Amino acid sequence: MLNYQQKPRKRNANPYLVQKIMSASREELVAYIYEFGATACAQKDPVKARTAVNNLIQSLNFDYKETAETFLSVYRYLGNLINQKRFDEAKAIFTDLKRTWVKAFNLP
Repeated sequence: MLNYQQKPRKRNANPYLVQKIMSASREELVAYIYEFGATACAQKDPVKARTAVNNLIQSLNFDYKETAETFLSVYRYLGNLINQKRFDEAKAIFTDLKRTWVKAFNLP
């Protein structure tokens, strides 16, 4: 008999991954979010892909209005692609963004 009162199991976080994220620079964190979004799109997971887009939007610094607005337009477009289930196109954009970001900031 199934017990529906059981609490969901808590997943143990990978300590290597936790350390990697906790010690990352802001630039590295953005690169990780791009990777997360690309992976979510490859898995056709709209919830995770939208989470990536939302985190990217929240990371924008509007002190640099023109640049932030440009990225906001790209992120909104990504959100629209995900809503339309056009995961291959969204994955390609996430991948291109990550590649460019890593190159611009000389990240590993």
